[in-house]
Amino acid sequence: MANDGKAVINDRYEIVQRVGRGGMADVFLARDVLLDRPVAVKVLFPEYATDPAFVERFRREAQAAANLNHPNIVSVYDWGRVGNTYFMAMEYVEGRTLADILRSDQALTSAQAADIAGEVATALSFAHRNGVVHRDVKPANILIGSTGAVKVADFGIARAVDTAQEANLTQTGAVMGTATYFSPEQAQGGQPDPRSDVYSLGIVLYEIVAGAPPFLGENAVGVAYKQVHDQPRPLNQIVLDIPRAFEAIVAKCLAKDPSIRYQSADALRDDLRRYREGADVGALIEALGGSLGAATTVMAATPMTPRGDAMTTQAMPTVGANDSLSGMVTPVAGVPVSGPGGTQVMPQVAVPPGAVLPPYEDDRPRRGGGYMVAAVIAVLALLGGGFALFRSLTGGETASDFKVPNVVNLTLADASKVMLDRGLTPVPLPVAKDGVGDDVVYSQDPLPDVVLRKGDEVKLTYNPRKAPVVVPAIQGLTVKDATALLLTKGLTLTIAEVRNDASIPLNQIISQDPGGNAEVPAGSAVKVVVSGGAGQVTVPSIDGQLQEAAEKLLKSAPYNFIVTVQTEVSDTVEKGRVVRTDPAIGAPIDSGDTIVIYISSGPQQVEVPDVEGRTEGEARVSLNTRGLGVEVIYVDVPAGSLNDGKVISQGVPFKTMVDPNTSIKLTVGKAVAATTTVAPPTTAALTPAPPTSGA
Repeated sequence: MANDGKAVINDRYEIVQRVGRGGMADVFLARDVLLDRPVAVKVLFPEYATDPAFVERFRREAQAAANLNHPNIVSVYDWGRVGNTYFMAMEYVEGRTLADILRSDQALTSAQAADIAGEVATALSFAHRNGVVHRDVKPANILIGSTGAVKVADFGIARAVDTAQEANLTQTGAVMGTATYFSPEQAQGGQPDPRSDVYSLGIVLYEIVAGAPPFLGENAVGVAYKQVHDQPRPLNQIVLDIPRAFEAIVAKCLAKDPSIRYQSADALRDDLRRYREGADVGALIEALGGSLGAATTVMAATPMTPRGDAMTTQAMPTVGANDSLSGMVTPVAGVPVSGPGGTQVMPQVAVPPGAVLPPYEDDRPRRGGGYMVAAVIAVLALLGGGFALFRSLTGGETASDFKVPNVVNLTLADASKVMLDRGLTPVPLPVAKDGVGDDVVYSQDPLPDVVLRKGDEVKLTYNPRKAPVVVPAIQGLTVKDATALLLTKGLTLTIAEVRNDASIPLNQIISQDPGGNAEVPAGSAVKVVVSGGAGQVTVPSIDGQLQEAAEKLLKSAPYNFIVTVQTEVSDTVEKGRVVRTDPAIGAPIDSGDTIVIYISSGPQQVEVPDVEGRTEGEARVSLNTRGLGVEVIYVDVPAGSLNDGKVISQGVPFKTMVDPNTSIKLTVGKAVAATTTVAPPTTAALTPAPPTSGA
């Protein structure tokens, strides 16, 4: 349909503009004309709508996604058929995808990464509890709203790819587009589970801080091979000051063995929260030999060979291409260290199999005792000292050094004063966040107790105060007009009650709470009581009924509708039966009003092509591509005839409109093999020879 030149899907979603294009679908910004709100409409490419199995899985997954009602998940409102394909209507999020942000900003901080991933993990946890595995977690499916809200999109679409496509890496739109982010078990054709989503989110965490995902290649097959066999480059080699705790979280997510990863999105979310709060992170505790849920392999002490008065570390054996990655640990334990009490062996550090934490590499000159002192410092720093311990071992803080104070939960004014009193420069970052008081700081970067120099900057992320909004008077307006007016004020409308009142027109607002001229925070909802009019009835369910029966029901009491009939093409509803109604089935409508019923005219007919004079093969292809069948009758033609192997006539004239799957009878010439003629015997051969004389 069209409305003022604009396409309208399902008589409801008026297309405004295309806002994105993926491997399987176009995404449009549209206006829901029924509820007068913006929505995102995803329309599948027609080639994905020709397989009935795919369509059925798409329907089931769309239904599952619609049931995922969560603030961190993009809501799915509706789905259906449009033309020769299918669509989904979803919540429209004004903002940017994480992929767009990474393309423009290159890399973000570990604190920002933890905040974003924590919200994504919350969404995944809710989906997993409801039996849905996303299977396509990637920056392009993570939306950052203009208010800072994080939402995960495309639940269900990734799972709608059929099994054959999933097994074939060369199928466009199936695995090709997501090979960079899928788990080793997905790359090997295994069945993904919630831990697969944890792995994919680990890839996203890595990319956010490193500026690029860990595994890249010229094609999807090469990337998939790396997901299974290769270890990512250590983050500390890319981001020199990456916190060890954050690196441990990413390493645990990216374990090749699913049993070594976080066993749930909840566990990952909790560790990210502990990291942001400066508390002990479970992944790092495990890596340093703490309590482990899985078996832990402890590396034996690394042998050291004397060389003069120094010690040289022996090279560890390399892991072959076919060797198991399980059991690999960081060789930082068992190192002999010289000290006042003689040579001692540092405690062994256990790392869960697959959760490898490579040691930091530092080529800067060491002080004092050379490599031996450097080894001691590295181990002590890893076991709990970090940068602060390093400074204490190399002379302590100077008069110009300051430990960052904890200002979380202070107002921006108080937090800024604390920073200024310590000689640090506060940098306010206003980012709205629900559940946080106005002007209250809820995040800081660097974290508390990090040592900085005088004048260094500390970013203070706070929830900005919103100016109160004056509620307009909407009593007496229609729901549509009131909703539009409230939106201009940053407010929303909630229908608290529909009250039948013969004296007030249908859909007119009877009362509102809060009343007109009241001041409320931006984003607040105004509750209204709406008139249901008088004598309303609900349009009955007549889907699939024959036209005569449907009309009889609608014209009878209590409906008494004035019925108008229109025909509509339908591939799924039998000709002569009801496809839909306007107003829709289940909608409230006044008794005696006009209603339109759409009767199926059957499937969209196709035009028969002209195939006379073409070869049988060409004719079959031409007819089959139009969804038509072929029935061939062969007739004999002389050898060498121009009609040999070609269509002499077709049973249905070209340009005739017929139903899909109609069989077209073709008459095709077939040459008769030439026969060999033997000359009859001569008369002489048949006449007896005359007798010779003297016989």
